[in-house]
Amino acid sequence: MTFAEKLDLLMNITNTTNSVLARNISMDASFISRLRRGIRTPAKNVNYIQTMAEYFARNCRAEYQKTALREAIKSNSVIPLQDNGTVTEIIHKWLIVEIDNNTIDDFLEEVSQFKFKKAQPVKPIDVTRMEGSAASEMEVFYSAEGKQNAVITFLTLVLKNKNPQTLLLYSDENLEWLTDNRDFTLKWASLLAQVIRNGNKIKIIHTINRSFDEMLSAIKEWVPIYMTGAINPYYYPKTRDGLFRRTLFIAPDTAAVSSSSVGNGTENTANFLFTNQNTVKALIEEYNSFLALCRPLMHIFTPLSKGDYLSLLAEFEDEKADSMVKTDVFTNVSIPLDTVKSILARTENPAREQLHSYQQKRIRKFIDSLQKYKFTEICPLPDLEKILAGKAAVNFSDMLSETQLFYTPKEYFQHLKNIIQLLKTYENYNLYLIDENDMDGFMLYVKEDVGVLVGKTSLPSVVFAINESNMTAALWDYLNVILKKEPRGKVNKSRTIAELESIITHLEGMTAV
Repeated sequence: MTFAEKLDLLMNITNTTNSVLARNISMDASFISRLRRGIRTPAKNVNYIQTMAEYFARNCRAEYQKTALREAIKSNSVIPLQDNGTVTEIIHKWLIVEIDNNTIDDFLEEVSQFKFKKAQPVKPIDVTRMEGSAASEMEVFYSAEGKQNAVITFLTLVLKNKNPQTLLLYSDENLEWLTDNRDFTLKWASLLAQVIRNGNKIKIIHTINRSFDEMLSAIKEWVPIYMTGAINPYYYPKTRDGLFRRTLFIAPDTAAVSSSSVGNGTENTANFLFTNQNTVKALIEEYNSFLALCRPLMHIFTPLSKGDYLSLLAEFEDEKADSMVKTDVFTNVSIPLDTVKSILARTENPAREQLHSYQQKRIRKFIDSLQKYKFTEICPLPDLEKILAGKAAVNFSDMLSETQLFYTPKEYFQHLKNIIQLLKTYENYNLYLIDENDMDGFMLYVKEDVGVLVGKTSLPSVVFAINESNMTAALWDYLNVILKKEPRGKVNKSRTIAELESIITHLEGMTAV
């Protein structure tokens, strides 16, 4: 049984509504609804699963309820019936079986490992030798294989049109036609990469009705294209029943592919390829009417668009909520302002005074937020050799300046001292030190119930800004799991301060700072 099925069964056994459970475990009823329907899958070891187990144990007292629970556990074969634990422990064990973070790990690894000059998986396709001319203004392709042929013809026609355009893509149909045939998937990826290189842009509406794992896996496949900055992703925020499904691939100046299906059935469906411009225009109107009901799924930023990134970062940090951030190096909101000025003074950027002012505002807002909201930073232990060699990088500095910036030993020393001061002064500020090279290569900055920034930390940096609620909640849970599973256990300020002071002592003994 899936988590959603188990939760639904427990709620039925105990005659519990979404609102009643939400009230008893201090969560939102809409979030309970998403969990119950399988739209949202919890990360392992989140606190609310234990709280749920306690609630259901209290409300599972009648003999018929206990019998139903025993039968469900027996049929699922996850907990021995002779288990001597309490009912709460048994329910908790049952709920957490098969919950893991593999999908999130895969997504973050895809972000961290991406290289802009990555070789194409297959050689570029010579479209001049491909069948790409529609025999009529409408052609029909049948079955999943027909959909593949329709899409290949569609992309080929786009490549033969030398005028760049913005493709409009949407599909909530079963994706097996795209993913089950490896040869086709590589061919599709190669053609799409050529489409992007030719100057075409893409708008795509993602489907969030799919399970969280399916949605995140689909987004992971698009990461290389997201990195180019040529794609604008959207999503429809309301739930759909998934019975009648639709695909629309439109190149406004060229052609369109349209199909529909019922449920997961795509094997015997008809896929239409249109080149008639009046038909294409009608489908554009249909797409744009749907797009008007959608929201941006994410914004993508690179050093070439750092002005937009800085504006969004300021807006993100204005939101009032608890925050967690996992980085490869200490965040630059914890740098003392004099150190910021010293670092920026080494740049050739004519806007360094504006950047200094920007950082000043960020730091002030950060300090103000600590009065009410928690800020937890997860970061590797500093590397003394890098610090002394002047090779300790400043967090996402290529988004602030023209090039990556590095601390001098003195500047790093000042930053460490300031972090210790923050830990001693503000109860809501916490730093969690993890082993070096553990979870490296990416930044994850989450504000609870607000949004998330996901970034590739190796040069050149790339940042995804996401505010879709399911992804935000999942990534918030993901960081909470990290805090619990590491050998160091819970965040312990005294131990963290002692570790940082030890590093400072070593720095003082090895160089004049």
